[in-house]
Amino acid sequence: MLLNQYFGQYLLNKGILQAEQLSEALILERSVRVKLGVLAINTGLMNAAQVEAVHEMQKAKDKKFGELAIDMGYLTLVQLEELLEIQRNGQMSLSQAIVDLGFLDLASLEQALTNYKAESQLTSEQWQTLNETDYEQAAHLFLDFSAVGGIGEIYYDYAALFLRSILRFLNDAPVLQANNGACDYQTPKWLVTQNIVGEVGLVTGIAMNDHTFLEMARRYSQEELTEIDELAECSVAEFLNVVNGIFCVNASDQGVNLDLQPQIVKKDCTIKLNKGYCIPVDLGFGRVELILAEGDF
Repeated sequence: MLLNQYFGQYLLNKGILQAEQLSEALILERSVRVKLGVLAINTGLMNAAQVEAVHEMQKAKDKKFGELAIDMGYLTLVQLEELLEIQRNGQMSLSQAIVDLGFLDLASLEQALTNYKAESQLTSEQWQTLNETDYEQAAHLFLDFSAVGGIGEIYYDYAALFLRSILRFLNDAPVLQANNGACDYQTPKWLVTQNIVGEVGLVTGIAMNDHTFLEMARRYSQEELTEIDELAECSVAEFLNVVNGIFCVNASDQGVNLDLQPQIVKKDCTIKLNKGYCIPVDLGFGRVELILAEGDF
C-alpha cells in the first residue's frame, strides 16, 4: 500500500526514525510481501516459465501481473482472486515492522500516525487512496498540472506509468512528491532524455546523482555493476525506453499514434526548462527527478 511509503518518508523527515532504521523496516516489510508470481508457483497454478512470460509481457503492456496472467490463459478470475486474498493476508505493514524491530513502541507509533494524518491534511478519500496501491489516483493527489491545460492529463498518465514501472522493473516502492514547476538545476547530474513524437510531442527525462544512477542500472540490468560504465548508461537509458514504449502502446490503444526518438545520456549538465515540470520521486536508494515537458530541452 502507498501509505507505508509515505508514512515512512514522514518518519524520516521528522527525525523519528534514522535512514538505516527505515531501510531495515522496509526490508523486513517487503520480505514477507510475497509477489503474485511466486504465490502462483507455490500454489501450483502457474509454472516458472509462465510467470517469466508474464514478466516479459509487462515490458510491452501496462497491465498488472494478474490481468496479464488471465489474458494469457494462465489464471482464471477466481484463481486470481484467491491468490490476491492469500497475498493480502500475508502482507506485513511498515508499522508492524517498525514495532517488531523495536524502533518505536505502540504508543509512539500511534502518536506518529495521528500527527501524520493531521499534518498531511489528507481527506478521507485521499487517505483511502494511500491505503491502496493506485498510482493513477496518487498522481492526481500529489501533482498539479492545471497550468498546462489539456496536456496535463497526459502528464498524469505518464507519471502514474512511471511509478508502476519502478515497482515492476526496479522492485522498489516510489514515493511521489509535489511537482515543481521551476526546473533549473545548477548541480551536476546524470540526465537521460527521450523525445516522444507524433500526434503529441513530449520530452521525457530522468535526472539523478551518481549513486542513484548506478543502483538503478544494477536493478534494471540485474548485473553486479560497480561503476558507471557503458553498460550502466545503456541500462538506465533502456529503462526509460521501456517506460516510453509502454506509454506509446497505451496511446495506440486509444487511437493516438506516437513514436520514440533515441535516448540521450548526459553527465554534468545543467537542466533548464521554460515550460515543463520536474517531479521528485523518492526511491529506497535515492531521489530521481522525473522531467516532463513540451518541446525540447
